[in-house]
Amino acid sequence: MKMTKINTGERGAARVLPTLVVLASVVLVILVAAISLTYKRWEGQAPEVTLDRDFKSLGRAASIGLTVSDPGNGLKQVTIRLKQGDQEVVLADDAFEGAGTTNSKTYEIGNLIAEKHKVQPGPATLTIHASDYAFRNFLGGNRAELTKDFDFDLVAPRLELLSGQHYINQGGAECVVYRVSEDAEISGVQVGSNFFPGFPLKSADANTRFALFAFQYDLPADTHVKVVARDAAGNEATAEPWQKVFPKQFRTRDIVLEDSFIQKVVPEVLSHTPSIQQQEELVKTFVEINSNLRRQNHETIRNMSKESGGEFLWKDAFLQLSNSQVEAFFADRRTYLYQGKRVDQQDHVGFDLSVTQHYPIEAANDGKVILADYFGIYGNTVLIDHGAGLISLYGHMSSIDVKPGQMVKKKEALGKSGETGLAGGDHLHFGFFLQGVPVNPTEWWDAKWIKDHVLDRLKPSSE
Repeated sequence: MKMTKINTGERGAARVLPTLVVLASVVLVILVAAISLTYKRWEGQAPEVTLDRDFKSLGRAASIGLTVSDPGNGLKQVTIRLKQGDQEVVLADDAFEGAGTTNSKTYEIGNLIAEKHKVQPGPATLTIHASDYAFRNFLGGNRAELTKDFDFDLVAPRLELLSGQHYINQGGAECVVYRVSEDAEISGVQVGSNFFPGFPLKSADANTRFALFAFQYDLPADTHVKVVARDAAGNEATAEPWQKVFPKQFRTRDIVLEDSFIQKVVPEVLSHTPSIQQQEELVKTFVEINSNLRRQNHETIRNMSKESGGEFLWKDAFLQLSNSQVEAFFADRRTYLYQGKRVDQQDHVGFDLSVTQHYPIEAANDGKVILADYFGIYGNTVLIDHGAGLISLYGHMSSIDVKPGQMVKKKEALGKSGETGLAGGDHLHFGFFLQGVPVNPTEWWDAKWIKDHVLDRLKPSSE
């Protein structure tokens, strides 16, 4: 009988092969599962380190914002160091627990330096290190570094007041003249929270500035006016001009809202203003328009004022609409009543002027049209830039005959009066703004006031 010899090595290999296939499959499944669960942790995007402005020098009270962000896995560590000479200071060393818990962190570098470093004039280096919770770099995460070399400059610019006494009406305007040193980067007048930039005075030396400023009608009469000059390092010099503020008592009025008025104005404004959401009740939509849209409109004017150059485009006194009667005054405080209940309170920052229906509206002075369109609560509106932050507003018009960018002359027709926007009848709402702050137009209608408070101050000095 013939015997068959069996190769035990082949038989063992046959048993091992399926086992290896099973193990490999299990490992593959585990790897796929692990990758599917953690693939986001393997992204290679480093954190973003951003300063809010570039700088070559800093002063004692510099304002520099730093933002460190990582939208992917979140921040793990942020370290900020300052080196000056042989001294190195850790301004911040923050560790953040858990992936995705902190995607962004902001720092005020100036405050950190003031708290932790005794500043000396001279060169310094700021270094920011940041890492995230990615699995890259042997689980150390993606890393970012920003290094900034600069100088500490501790000397404030020079500031000299040149104009004398300033008599200011509450709700009115004034002009100040001053001189700064060449290192002054920003200068102007601070009144409460409002800043009014200075412009070069062409009739004087290169460092002489003038600034038109407003004393907002609702500021306390004892609010100080402060002239400010600031250099690139953030060093600031200030001076307070001699001032006397004349308080004004503005009118208060109750406005009774009728359904017919609300039903007229609300749908019209909504049709031109998609940013305003209709409320469940028409009167609530009116309040939304009268309050929030009013605030948006005035903020738009403030932003447009920033584009106004330092050259006067106007000449002599501004004009009140010819043959017009005053229907409402500047800074009237209006309480709105609906069905016997107070629903809103707003200030009327202009003059309502009426003549006849569809009366030609005249430019109050020379200037440049910067808006000719439907404009929120004011309906069909024209805005004219007169230079140095002065803007006149013509609201509620039935038609507009000018275009943005067009130069207009005093008394030139802009369109016709009407009752668009929040208007109960045909009239012109005339407003006057200085760097976005509403001011009383009566001063600018007065040739003597303009001469005494603006033009005479800008004449060359006798030095």
